[in-house]
Amino acid sequence: MNKYIICFSGNSWFSLDVDSNEFSEEIKYSYRNTYITFQTSDFIRYLKSENKKHVPSIINLESFDKQFSQSGKDILDHTKWHILKSLRRENIISQDYKIDHVKHFLILIKDFYEKLFSNSDEIDRFDKIEISINKIIYETQLLGIKVDQEKVKIRCKELHFYLYELKNTLQFDYNIFQPEYPESQLKYLKSKNYRILKSSRKTISLLRNRDVICNLFHEINKTSQDLKSLIFINARYGGSECVHPNYIGFGTITSRITIKEPSLQNLKKTNRDIIIPATGKKLLYIDYSQYEAGILAHFSNDEKLLTLYNESDIYNDIAHNIIAEENIDRRKEAKILFYRYLYGDDFSSNVKNKKNIDKYFEAFTGLSEFKNQLIKKCNVSGIAETPYGNYRKLNFDTENVWILSHYIQSIASYIFKKALIEVSDRIKQARLLVPLHDGALYEVDEYYYDNIEKEVKNIFITVLKTECPRLKNANAEIKDFYSQIIDEDDLI
Repeated sequence: MNKYIICFSGNSWFSLDVDSNEFSEEIKYSYRNTYITFQTSDFIRYLKSENKKHVPSIINLESFDKQFSQSGKDILDHTKWHILKSLRRENIISQDYKIDHVKHFLILIKDFYEKLFSNSDEIDRFDKIEISINKIIYETQLLGIKVDQEKVKIRCKELHFYLYELKNTLQFDYNIFQPEYPESQLKYLKSKNYRILKSSRKTISLLRNRDVICNLFHEINKTSQDLKSLIFINARYGGSECVHPNYIGFGTITSRITIKEPSLQNLKKTNRDIIIPATGKKLLYIDYSQYEAGILAHFSNDEKLLTLYNESDIYNDIAHNIIAEENIDRRKEAKILFYRYLYGDDFSSNVKNKKNIDKYFEAFTGLSEFKNQLIKKCNVSGIAETPYGNYRKLNFDTENVWILSHYIQSIASYIFKKALIEVSDRIKQARLLVPLHDGALYEVDEYYYDNIEKEVKNIFITVLKTECPRLKNANAEIKDFYSQIIDEDDLI
């Protein structure tokens, strides 16, 4: 088995043998080889054009960089990842570097890869989890996901009109111009003295039930995202029954899998039915119940929180004790409050209810002690650690309110990925289509559906119980993908 750095330039592929530095103006292809590239989607399209039915081992440098550099994003950092930026960050090239020879460029990429790989903290997770996950998601990217093209065209028109209405409402009723711009949204949040939790977009999502303008911003963000995805499907895949999204195995700093072009993970409930099964297949959607709340209960070992998880429902308890309003989805609002706690919110925006919220969470004494000790440890070491790798460097120039959320969400992504790998290894008739926050959409053989449903559910539950043995009633449920509300953006 050989390992190659590859890149596509000027309608040709080039490769560099990592061990020998042998340069070639072609791809020396073998299913047994490993290919390292910042052009994963281009490489998969090449494999498709060559009628390959399976993918070799691929290391996506964007994903690899996010894991091994251990750094997060700034609030308004919406720029795309780029190989040259990463090479400059690691002082491998100068600011004025220009590519003048492909071989030299590939050698620089090799230096970058080897420099990051020397970070031994992440190697174990990379070898045991990320390589296998890449194999699963790139197989799906190669084979594609079937969509209903007629529905895509109809929804594009509907979303254009709805987005126009939303912008008009914010401009004429609230005097907020260019409301779709992140800068405009951040300016509003600062004007209200809202604490920024993870990002302006995330803060808006968490506050949307409490602030009418945040709710309108949220609708604009979600609608724009869906419209962009549907336009992309129509433009690139208009004559095809399948789309081939770009998957990134380590797509966020907490190692969640992300999907781009189109962003199928974030489709609103009303647009999810564009995804359809192939002939003879059926969709199967499964997700964990009280997923991150349960993980927090296990690792904090808070007796009260564990009892709620194992004998009742954490979100229902929050709703019962804190939320008095009857005209809202109280359990959903409770879930949002839980995530605001996880992200380090001080609940100052909940002026009327702040005392009750603080009192409620302070009653979990084991959890409070766990959180304080975790933050103290991380501030001393300068690194947010987890039991499974996925470390993150602290930036002491900013508030590190995300320490607890990074710890829990990194563990959650690790457990979720273990479940995906188990299903892939044991159930060949189940093909992963869309991984979400705590759930997964599969395409399965219709004839074997009932048996596969039971086995997938058993695998998900067993993996969670193995990693979190204090969760006696750990559960995962099979749900209707089209009717189940899965607002992915609420949970990142």
